Amino acid sequence: MNLIKQLNTPFPQNLKRWKVIFFVSLFISLFLWLFQPFGLQTLDHEYKDLILIGYGLVTFVILIFNLILIPKVFYTFYQDENWTILKEILHLSWIIISIGIGNYFYSYVFSIIPWIGINGILVLILDTFFIAIIPITITIIIRQNVHLKQNIKHSHQINSHISDYLKEPANTKLILQSGNQQLHFNIDEIIFFESEGNYINIHYLENQILKSKLIRNTLKNIEERLSDKTFFKSHRAFIINTSFIEKVKGNSQGLSVQLINIEKEIPVSRSNIKEFKELMNSN
Repeated sequence: MNLIKQLNTPFPQNLKRWKVIFFVSLFISLFLWLFQPFGLQTLDHEYKDLILIGYGLVTFVILIFNLILIPKVFYTFYQDENWTILKEILHLSWIIISIGIGNYFYSYVFSIIPWIGINGILVLILDTFFIAIIPITITIIIRQNVHLKQNIKHSHQINSHISDYLKEPANTKLILQSGNQQLHFNIDEIIFFESEGNYINIHYLENQILKSKLIRNTLKNIEERLSDKTFFKSHRAFIINTSFIEKVKGNSQGLSVQLINIEKEIPVSRSNIKEFKELMNSN
């Protein structure tokens, strides 16, 4: 059970994908050209150096497909806020397999390997895995620790200012339309808005009792109607009332907010952390 929990732990995606593509491709070219592992030193060809460097070009093309094109097509799966260690492992495994397959066909064209068919593909996948496993493992550990320390630091800085972050009561009403029904909410008593498909779940207090109301509306429409800067869109699915923040937590993927009277932790998207930090430190 601990393993499953660990695999579903949030993990930061490397969003500098073009940089990854260039550096990994260059590493493959230089590594194979300098060390010539897996019997490549016995390769007898007039353009041997170019052929060895060409493996880096194969990697370059496949990485563009895996890191640029696929995430655009399967946008929901690759959303940063939903990324986990398990997804990272599956993603990297597929990259290794696809590069291995690409290396097989490249090697077949230049008659570099004696194995044809499935045996040749498996051999090239294993060779690719052995080259990639060490830098991949080191990179994952470093990235997770760096982001974890950075976000814990951000959370401590914000928490140190929460007691100073006080807003004067607005004493105003928010009027929202849900179908043919018009609903009135006291701005000061709304804790947060949560998007649920074509509906918005409003969590609020009424006579100090926690309640929720599901209405047909959009988060974008509500955001446009909230002139009070006390509210902050922390995530594509949440708008929070910062007056209800109890504490902020940091993890390897970003920040999460614990609101008073609410058990659920509200995520702060990585792209919103800077703005959120500036808002909470503004007073």
